[in-house]
Amino acid sequence: MRKILFIISLFTFTAASAQVAKWVIHPSYEHIRMLGDGYYIVSQGDKYGILDATEKEIVPLQYDSISPFNSHMGLLFNEGKCIGYTSDKGEIHEFTAHQYKLGSMSRFSDGYLAVHNSTGYWYVRAEDGSAIGPYAYASPFCEGYAWVRVPKSLKHVLDGGYTYDVIDAKTGQSAELNLGEEYDKEDIDFISASSNGTCIIVLKKRFFIYDYRKGTLTPMSTDNNPENKKTRVTANERPVKVNTEEKGYSITCKQGVMTFDHLMRLTGIGYTGQPSRRIDVPREKQPDPKSTIKAIVYNGTQLLGLQCEGKEVLPAQFDDVTKVWGNEALVKQKGKFGVVSIDPNVSCRFVLNEGLDIGFEHKTAKSNIKVICPPNMTLSLMTLTSAEDNCRINIDTRRENVNVETAVLSYETTFNIPEDIGLEPTPSTIKFSLNYDGLKFTPAIIPYNKWYINNYEAKMLSHQIVGSVLTAEIVIRNTGQRDGMNYFRDVNIEAEDSVVCSFSKMTEESYTARMFGWTHPTVRFNVDITEDGCPTISYPFEVSVRGGSSSTKENEKENGEDKKPSVVNATGKVKKKAKSKSQPKKEEKKLLFVPK
Repeated sequence: MRKILFIISLFTFTAASAQVAKWVIHPSYEHIRMLGDGYYIVSQGDKYGILDATEKEIVPLQYDSISPFNSHMGLLFNEGKCIGYTSDKGEIHEFTAHQYKLGSMSRFSDGYLAVHNSTGYWYVRAEDGSAIGPYAYASPFCEGYAWVRVPKSLKHVLDGGYTYDVIDAKTGQSAELNLGEEYDKEDIDFISASSNGTCIIVLKKRFFIYDYRKGTLTPMSTDNNPENKKTRVTANERPVKVNTEEKGYSITCKQGVMTFDHLMRLTGIGYTGQPSRRIDVPREKQPDPKSTIKAIVYNGTQLLGLQCEGKEVLPAQFDDVTKVWGNEALVKQKGKFGVVSIDPNVSCRFVLNEGLDIGFEHKTAKSNIKVICPPNMTLSLMTLTSAEDNCRINIDTRRENVNVETAVLSYETTFNIPEDIGLEPTPSTIKFSLNYDGLKFTPAIIPYNKWYINNYEAKMLSHQIVGSVLTAEIVIRNTGQRDGMNYFRDVNIEAEDSVVCSFSKMTEESYTARMFGWTHPTVRFNVDITEDGCPTISYPFEVSVRGGSSSTKENEKENGEDKKPSVVNATGKVKKKAKSKSQPKKEEKKLLFVPK
């Protein structure tokens, strides 16, 4: 039976797995902004910089602030002035020579930053820091195009007469617009930003929709019929007056009002006598990547933990979890911010006792525990502790082994014998807690089989009945392989059915028991062997005493029935601890109400 259970356990109780978490950025910063692609804006003290996923400082922490990134570029500020910009990879360009100032939209878009100085408005190229311009005004790029104001001609530079032009982000030059034979760029009274590939153009006070992708110019009409000249939308004046609103801009035409957002993209049309129409614009900010990481709130503690794909990975240890981004979480620990990553496809595997059952010969058992990790984990940052009192990790036996496939940390362990142990393998579990680089992991629950290895046997060599006394000679031997140590064992011999029993130790292995006062034709007695700290193994014996001088009339009434022969080789069993007898319940007094 034991061999069968051993084979089953070898395939069933071999290991347990746990997902791996690690610090990407250690918690030592007052602020962290996750940029994606493995880059992070951090602040320490009053200065900001940028780290990569290895915590390498790619932009030094020497700036008062760094703006949010667009087109993989962020602006650098010191003393309230933009002094340049940096890529998320740490390529820094400074503005000191040109004294550029930022406009209302201080950000890169489509690889360009709109700036101005005493000579006019310019676009700074993100890739090399060069500038194109100057213009009378330069708007941010949207969907690869930006509108600019330019003088109508050289003679209008001083008198302020201007028209509009469109800059193509791909070339940095004026875009070719198909305005038909009737119009050219000098006829543009207004042009909006591109939204969903189209923009609003006013040509000689007439409103059109221009499609950049098709190169088509379509008149705007209040009845959506561009062929009806009576319903064509027209401006009140030239040039078109643009009004600044709380959330953007507006233009009043003869037929109603058009609204635009802060980038000058069309957001609504309200023709007189018609319901207003809302125009959806593309989202400027891409949503954060989906994440399977969630914060765990625990009852009774203000600290939070982390789970991944519905499984707890890190128990309560964080002050706050402020953001999740893909497989990363921005956390706060002891007042400082850091970034933790959890990869659901990577795990550590725990192997106890090489996947074999654990047999207890004495009150302790020697075993081993291994943690098999990905090779990129640094074993020197890892410790393992037992999460239960009945197992002790022997720290001096720590072993580390790293190869191209795995990193293995192992210890020898000492188990204390459980109280509920038996002679046959039974399922049990043990918990081990992994700590890695300051992160405390959820304890791994490892199943295994346990049993008590009985190295003793008891035999009755002989017995005889003299008068009213039964004398039995018992021999107790240790059949196991000893380790050179002497283990204290206690031997007790007890008879059943109120038979009086006494015994004496003759040699280290032999005992003599004497019994009398039996009232049944068979005397039953038990030999109990208890090693210090281990369960008691009980060996039952019985001897037929029919016709003995202590036989009673009750024995004679057995009508000569056959009895079991004397047991010479008894099989030991773990002796259960006697349960305390519960007191009988007192009958509750019932109060009887008798009506008057």
